[in-house]
Parts: sequence; C-alpha cells; structure tokens
Amino acid sequence: MKPTVFIPESIAPAGLDLLHSECRCVKGWEETDDLAKDARLQQELYRADAIIVRLFRVAEQDMVRMQRLKVISKHGAGVDNIDCRAATVRGIPVVNTPEAVTTAVAEHTLALMLALSRRIAHADRALRAGTVGDRGRFLGIELAGSALGIVGLGRIGSRVAEMASLGFRMTVYAYDPYVAKAQYSGCASIEDSLESLLDKVDFLTLHVPLTGDTEHLINSRTLKLVKPGCRIINTSRGGVIDESALARALKDGRLGGAALDVVEEEPLQPDHPLCQAPNTLFTPHISGYTPECLDRMSLEAAQGVLDVLQGRRPDYIVNPEVLGEES
Repeated sequence: MKPTVFIPESIAPAGLDLLHSECRCVKGWEETDDLAKDARLQQELYRADAIIVRLFRVAEQDMVRMQRLKVISKHGAGVDNIDCRAATVRGIPVVNTPEAVTTAVAEHTLALMLALSRRIAHADRALRAGTVGDRGRFLGIELAGSALGIVGLGRIGSRVAEMASLGFRMTVYAYDPYVAKAQYSGCASIEDSLESLLDKVDFLTLHVPLTGDTEHLINSRTLKLVKPGCRIINTSRGGVIDESALARALKDGRLGGAALDVVEEEPLQPDHPLCQAPNTLFTPHISGYTPECLDRMSLEAAQGVLDVLQGRRPDYIVNPEVLGEES
C-alpha cells in the first residue's frame, strides 16, 4: 500500500507530480475550506504517513492522534507553525525548503525598500485620486550611499546584503549572533550587538526565524535606539516586531516608514493600529509568491517527504537529532 501524504493547502503541481507515483496524496484544499468541520478529512489527516504544510498548524495534540506520522514537511523556510519540540520527542523529522525561497524573498525585500524610499504607493494613490498637488510631498531618498542594517545573515539576509551592496552601492551592516566575524567574508560589516547596529542605519531589514529569542526583537526599547528617520522592512515573521510599539514610533515621527510583508495575526485587519500609522506599506505575505519559487518549494517539500519515507537523509532537516546527528 502506498503511504498517504496529507496536503491541507495548495502546492504547485511540480511537487504533486513527484509524489504521485510513490504516494497517495490527499489534497485537502480541493475538498473543504474548513478542515476542522470535515470529519472525513480529519480522519485522513490522522491516518497520514506524512504531511506537507504551508501555514497550517501542526500541534502536539495533532501528533498524538497521528500514529502513523513519519515526517512533517514545511513548504517554506520558517517552521513556527509546527511544534518541532513535540515532533523531536516522537522521533519525527521536520524538513523544510530554505533554499527555495531565497531569491524571491530577497527580491521582494529590495522591492519594498525601493517602494518605501520613493513613496511609490503614496504617489500612486494620490495620482489615481487626482490629489497630487505639490509633488514635494513625495520627496524620496536614494538607496545609493544610504546605510542598510540586516538582522540575520542566513541565506536570505546574505543575498540581500549582496544585492544592496553590489547592486545599489549601499553601506551594509549586519547583526547575527550565530555568524563569527572572523570567518565572515561577505558584503556586510558585522556588528557585535543589535544595539550597535540600530543607530547607524537608514534602513533596517529583518531576516530571522520566530523563536523565543527573536519574538518582539524590535520593541519599544530597541525602537528608541534606532536612527531617527530609519525605515523598517520585515519579510520574515510578524512576531519579530512589537506592532503596537512600531505603530507608536511611526505616529510619533521617529521612523521614516515601515514596509511589512508579514504581521503577527494574518491577514492584517483594516482596524489594526498600523493601518492608521503614517508612511506604511503592506503586502499580504507574498514575498515567496513567484511561479519559480512556488515550483521550487513544492518540489523540495515533496522530495523531503520521499527521502524520509524511503530511508534517505533529506537535504534540509530542522531537527537532525532524530536521525542521530548533531543539530
């Protein structure tokens, strides 16, 4: 009997094609908009040998009922919607697709930076409404010669550093406690602390996973240390920023703006305080939404499932200790 792979949210056909010859795929998104109300699909979930998720949450209580579960695959890089600790306790590998998203997210980060620096959305809305008036209110700044601060020098942060330094001639600073300054040879100047980075930069972009250490990393205290007029970009996870503190800093005029692809509670609601804050730009968690990136993510997520089910070591594993390896 073929193993069952439960897929609650849509993925690109490339990954499904890879799975179909070896697995039985249950495509939950084709059958219901609310898995919690579909008893038959709930049973399919609990009988699955593998699951591929995007934003769908896999909690400890789910794993307790998923007695046949052998692997959890994340279609994407961040795994904060998966209880990795519970999976590790049960010996279940959690695999993800960190390489797949690098180019798309880095490009989206630069797109938000450009749009924010040149007030693109604001100018577009005014022109459409016939309220342009004095063009001086759309005065922007150039990226060339500006200072960029990057928090998190993983794959995406490193790519942003290259693009900003080599492509836009920005001065790039970075903070990442897991990157040794002596071994680093990239485009950024490594700072010893977040605090020493904040008062130097005209733009600040975040590229860290959401963990206990990074939750509300940008908060009322750290925002007071930021260089006045700094513009903040976040394409990582919404919870990295204390949104109430960010809204206050924007309304107080301390910040030059904020461009967010992610927020703590998605989708962003119209009555959210950030929607009333000045100089803001939002996109609905679409930094990885290109056909090329979606194909790569679906293929890598599917390959991770097949590797575990067929006894191979997956290329990307979040909890390698379940395979007897060091993390």
